[in-house]
Amino acid sequence: MQRLLMLVVLSSGWLTACTGGETPSSSSPVSSAEWTKIGETETYTYYADHGGIRKADETVTMSDLFDYKVVQTEGGIPALSKITVREYDCQNRKSQPVKTTWYADHMGSGAAGRSSGAKGQLATSASGTATAALMTIACGR
Repeated sequence: MQRLLMLVVLSSGWLTACTGGETPSSSSPVSSAEWTKIGETETYTYYADHGGIRKADETVTMSDLFDYKVVQTEGGIPALSKITVREYDCQNRKSQPVKTTWYADHMGSGAAGRSSGAKGQLATSASGTATAALMTIACGR
């Protein structure tokens, strides 16, 4: 019994030393994101990662998170949230999703389900939509 207890104590110390005192968790964009609530609909609440905004001339990249109120099914997999890295053409007021990942739980947590991505599909966002609001944040206007 004492050997088992000593093994548990030593394992905990080793784990703490290797993780810098943090409990290991699944690697997720959520852990480094600075999510700010932007708006809410009947179906979801949406957030932007202000700290992750990257600008290159008139092109801006920013991540957004949609947190759904009820389970969504994406590619046959149930999900409660999705994180999208989106590219914005601020000059022409267009955007495109670069990569979207669906998550089993709220706020981009839990198992990552389906991921998809595409480029070359810049589209204008209709006024009053979540994407239009996110573009305003990303482009600063």
